[in-house]
Amino acid sequence: MADDQIKSSRRAYKVSTRTGIVSHYVRLQIVVPEAFILGSGEHHVDMGSVIHLICIVEKSPTPPQYVFWYHNDRMINYDATRGGITVETEPGARTQSRLTVRGATLKDSGNYTCSASNTEPASIHVFVSEGSNKMAAILRRNTSAIHGITSSITCLLLFCSVMIHFGLR
Repeated sequence: MADDQIKSSRRAYKVSTRTGIVSHYVRLQIVVPEAFILGSGEHHVDMGSVIHLICIVEKSPTPPQYVFWYHNDRMINYDATRGGITVETEPGARTQSRLTVRGATLKDSGNYTCSASNTEPASIHVFVSEGSNKMAAILRRNTSAIHGITSSITCLLLFCSVMIHFGLR
């Protein structure tokens, strides 16, 4: 395990007794559990297909008490009228939680986060696109980002124009 995930310390503790001093060595290890979702930071699926996401929680001395899934910062409710959503969690030394969303629609696009009771949350962005054109989803995301930048630049230019106009009079 990496040094940033395990902190180790070894110390000798001494106790005075009637017969003398007794030493005992203690090694303390602090393990930092971590969660991650399999795959890269993005997951692309076609409309109508199934979204499969797997969250792994490892390096935990005990399995997490719960693993919750969120879609765009909103907890996924498995009884919701949406239907077709299941979660299976297998606790253990390497806990796995599998989220399945059947019949993916454009509304299912967005950020998915798994949050276990003993780790920091892990996230992945899911893109649901019409047909097999994954480039359309990427272009939609990039276009919206460019649109936001363009709007900001337009506002800045308008502000500068107003300042120049009133500053010269």
